[in-house]
Amino acid sequence: MQTIYRVLSKNNLNQFISDFDNLIKIVNNSQGELDLAIRNAYVNLYFKGNSLAKIEFNKDQSYKISIHKKFFEGTKGDSEEFYANKSFSGEYAILTLNAEKPPLRFLQKAHINQFAAMIKKVNYGEEIVFEQALITDNLGREDLIIIDRQITDKILRGKRLDLLALKQVEKGSNQFNFLVIEVKLGNNPELRGDVAGQVTGYKNHIEEHFEDYRECYEIQYIQKKDMGLKGYDMFDKVNIIKPIKGIVVVASYSKIAKTSILELRNKYPEIDVQLFEYIL
Repeated sequence: MQTIYRVLSKNNLNQFISDFDNLIKIVNNSQGELDLAIRNAYVNLYFKGNSLAKIEFNKDQSYKISIHKKFFEGTKGDSEEFYANKSFSGEYAILTLNAEKPPLRFLQKAHINQFAAMIKKVNYGEEIVFEQALITDNLGREDLIIIDRQITDKILRGKRLDLLALKQVEKGSNQFNFLVIEVKLGNNPELRGDVAGQVTGYKNHIEEHFEDYRECYEIQYIQKKDMGLKGYDMFDKVNIIKPIKGIVVVASYSKIAKTSILELRNKYPEIDVQLFEYIL
């Protein structure tokens, strides 16, 4: 059993590249505010760390798009001229896009901007904002590629690693180590010890299932490169090797954070911790 397989089939990848070429351009021009994540047989579009749309592939080459009603209702995109069918499942609007009502008409820039404006009205968490800032500010680096977010698999069962990066072994090389990244605010009580267990647990989990993770993310790198996404053009492919590394990245509330970080470092000297401070 493959533990993790967050990639697309060859047919779905080629279909996505053809049908969503305009969306890929919009994402690349968003300066990191928008992000495309490959999941198991579907793609997720994020805005500032919030899931804007889930894009699934139907057998007849149409698409199923899921958008939270709070982000969708009342926007210009909420019109039958842009989708073939609309239904609801819980808090989500479920739309069908096909050749007659194609993706490029529905997920156009004007609509995405409206969906994003609706997301901005929601009070989403500070840690999500900081997580997105990390992704945005590290785009285009050769030595560090943040390749995935909110990672889970068949064994983790709902537990989610914040960010997974590839850390270059040496300059110019296409060899990378996995870097497990846990993001915490400085006032998060987990900084006093719980987060060390999280990082260590995820590192050990990837170590135990290394071949599955290696295969998954070596393929995912190539698929994102084939899509033409920014940050995936440095190498034709990557070669992921051991060891697996981990880091806790802490933001703001530095007065509280420094005490917790000192305690964390004393208890777990093997855990790397980096603090970001808003000091003028």
